[in-house]
Amino acid sequence: MSRIRPSILFIGVLVCTPLLALTRFGLFRQVSESVQKLYEHSLRLPADALVTPGWLSYGYYTVMAFACSWVCVTLPKQAPRYAFMLVLCFLTLTLSPLLALNGILFEPFSGLMAILAAGLAGLVASGTDRGQRLRSFRKFFLGRLTEDQFDQLIEDKEPVALTSKRDVTSLTCRILNTDKLSHNLLPDQLEVLSSSFMKAVAEFLVTQGGYLDVCNAHGITVQFGFPVKNPQHALQAGRLALALRTFLQDLSGELERRWGHMPVIGVGLSSGSAVCGLIGYHEFQFYSVLGEPPDMSRRLCHMSGVYGSPLLISAATFNAIRNQVEVRPMEMLAAPGQTAVSEVYELLCDKGHLSPPEAAARDAFWEGVVALRKGDAKTAVTKLMKAESKGHHDPAREYFLERAQALQAESRPARRMDDMT
Repeated sequence: MSRIRPSILFIGVLVCTPLLALTRFGLFRQVSESVQKLYEHSLRLPADALVTPGWLSYGYYTVMAFACSWVCVTLPKQAPRYAFMLVLCFLTLTLSPLLALNGILFEPFSGLMAILAAGLAGLVASGTDRGQRLRSFRKFFLGRLTEDQFDQLIEDKEPVALTSKRDVTSLTCRILNTDKLSHNLLPDQLEVLSSSFMKAVAEFLVTQGGYLDVCNAHGITVQFGFPVKNPQHALQAGRLALALRTFLQDLSGELERRWGHMPVIGVGLSSGSAVCGLIGYHEFQFYSVLGEPPDMSRRLCHMSGVYGSPLLISAATFNAIRNQVEVRPMEMLAAPGQTAVSEVYELLCDKGHLSPPEAAARDAFWEGVVALRKGDAKTAVTKLMKAESKGHHDPAREYFLERAQALQAESRPARRMDDMT
């Protein structure tokens, strides 16, 4: 909305300048004298002479000019604009005799001129292509985008085709242990906890440049690359996800201190081609994204609870940002509706930010997971044992180590039977 303010300011100054000139030339002084004579003949005024504060008319028509321009430029429908103007005109005409009964002379005509002139100018401005986009986009995007992104949509000389197919990155975040929390908290407590979580996370993601697509009981989904195009959408989403991980650590600690129970939070990212457009029915319509990226991001978000890894990304996201980030593999997974499998990764940090011991632990983890996929339980156990980082609890390593140890235990009886034969 930052670029809307200059238009409002321009209309307000444009209206106030001639009114100020007419006031200085004495036009409204003559009008005031006529109004005073009218009130003296028609109203029972105080015994003392009516007082005419010089600042009253100046202040009133200035406020009315800016208020009317703001309302008529920003309101999405015509009827409320006209209603607002009519109400202000009525209040202005009513205010003048009421003040006269209290010993104050206030001529209403400068205020009426400011209301009508600013209102008409606002209506003209809102009728332009830019104004029409403002009215159309306001109900869909206001609060879901940053002010700069919203202004970019409004000011674009060639408006972006919002109904289209494009590459995007979807980020999904949600509380994974709501079942457990529902048993430990009262319904109103869980309601407040969930709402506090969604409000904090949604505001953080929007202020950092994401488009708030979904924010409800099923989680929060934010899009990158839509509605504002961004060729670096995967990198933007990945770096924001790393910042979100730190933010969530502080937030979950705060929620635990307040409610006595720790929410388990998962995050999933997925990139790819998707269909973007106005989805829904009547008042439930909103601009959203359909396709693999949002579906896969929701799936990865749920899977993060299995591994204890707070931040999972798809292979497509990894391929787009592999030179800028550090990752480690998790699982081979098929995308929703597909049979081909691809790798899922845990996003660790920006490229080059791992210390030598951390890099060695990550490489050992990687080798252990690959060995486990090949069925080499002994190598998997050895490598995953080496992947331990001192002083760092690693649920994902423990998860794969337990699987490798279970596979190793299953293979021992078979070997003994072979030896006996």
